Amino acid sequence: MNRRLEQVIAHPLHRHLGIDTIESDDGRARLSIVVGETTVNPAGVLHGGVLYLLCDVCAYAGLLSRLDPGVEAVTHDIHVSVMRAVRAGQVVVFESTPVRVGRRIAFIDVSARVDERVVAQARVTKTLVDV
Repeated sequence: MNRRLEQVIAHPLHRHLGIDTIESDDGRARLSIVVGETTVNPAGVLHGGVLYLLCDVCAYAGLLSRLDPGVEAVTHDIHVSVMRAVRAGQVVVFESTPVRVGRRIAFIDVSARVDERVVAQARVTKTLVDV
């Protein structure tokens, strides 16, 4: 496994949100969480901010499998459309697919599903920078 991907999985915030593994290959990624008491809003459904964050994490994790070691990706735009609420106890699966990865910019689509029903879709734009 890529060292940078291991760091993403081990990040304390990601662990707190329930990420324990991420699949990443050829620009694509897949991760899942069980919605729990620390990820719901006062209405008892998955917090929008958590949903957006996990879409971004999934996009980045997939992109890592295509980045050269001296290149990093930073988010400069994310657009998330939420289609339905997710209740505590449900499993949300996030999957990312690269749309275009160029020399300096990448566009990644992310879907979030519960039982194969789409709950959100995102388009994440990352700038690729030399480190």
